[in-house]
Amino acid sequence: MPLSIDNKSVESFVTNLRKAKKIAILSHLNPDGDAVGSSLACYHWIRNHLFRESPRPSITIILPHALPGDMAYLPSSHVIIDAENSKERCINAISDADLILGVDFCNAGRIKPLDEALTGSKAVKIVVDHHHAPDTALFSTIISYPDLSSTCELLFWLFRQAGGEQSIDDDVARCLYHGINTDTGGFSYSNEDPSLYEATAALMRHPLNAADVHNTIFNNYSINKMQLLGFLICNCLHIFPEVGFAYFAITAEGLEAQGCTPYDLEGLVNYTLMMESIQVGAFVKEADGAVRISFRSKKDFDVNLFAHKYFGGGGHTKASGATSPYDFPTTISILEDNMLRELRQQESHT
Repeated sequence: MPLSIDNKSVESFVTNLRKAKKIAILSHLNPDGDAVGSSLACYHWIRNHLFRESPRPSITIILPHALPGDMAYLPSSHVIIDAENSKERCINAISDADLILGVDFCNAGRIKPLDEALTGSKAVKIVVDHHHAPDTALFSTIISYPDLSSTCELLFWLFRQAGGEQSIDDDVARCLYHGINTDTGGFSYSNEDPSLYEATAALMRHPLNAADVHNTIFNNYSINKMQLLGFLICNCLHIFPEVGFAYFAITAEGLEAQGCTPYDLEGLVNYTLMMESIQVGAFVKEADGAVRISFRSKKDFDVNLFAHKYFGGGGHTKASGATSPYDFPTTISILEDNMLRELRQQESHT
């Protein structure tokens, strides 16, 4: 069934956008396809639908980190600014905005180093997201559906309800499809809700070149990244088949020695789940002076709860992440000890 969003929230979303003169669209650090796709989809929908017959507001898309190169094909990706290259410009754009639209994140901690600019802004703040526990004190309008596959899927239903399906033009559709495809792992994660496929079917009526999109997302490894994967499997993969757990771990020094960057690690956590006996996978990496962990699950283990309980992270039942408050060795120790214990406890209760 189509998703029905609370009418008051939809009305607030549209009314506040129509009043705005300067809009800042924000998404999270280490931007993935859902972050970039939802940001650009909002940019095009606001410009091409909401203000197609009136003077358009100034719209700035702002990311904490630079746009990954494999997303540069998305329409108007060139308008995105990022704090890695233009931090002061990003902060000024947030400060000048009279409306801030956050997409694909639920609290200010997810947009560091721009969090203080967001929390200090007096602008109207709206968030559209699919993660748990949005910050109700920070945002005046919250459209949050954690059970959905992606923020891009949520935006499809929001745009359709607010402006009709005809308001979703080719540019909006391309951006939404990209985000849905990436956040579902090419429709391979747990996607039982028919709304996902109804939204995707509607988007497929546009000239998306879906096979090209899939190849751009999943079949674009550089030679360095492919060689890095081989190195990780041979040297950095830890497997505990008795409980169905496996994880990769690499330090910043180890990554640099391979001639790679943290961006080359994107998506590699999924390889842990390709082993038949593994039900939970993780990837621990040092990047930008922090220790970050990605979690994946293909059965009943809730990695969202685990990430939050031990590392203050979160996300979804089968895909989540965290920035560890500990150093690299301590993170590894806490991860191993607690994951093995919890998986053994789960096995004993089944």
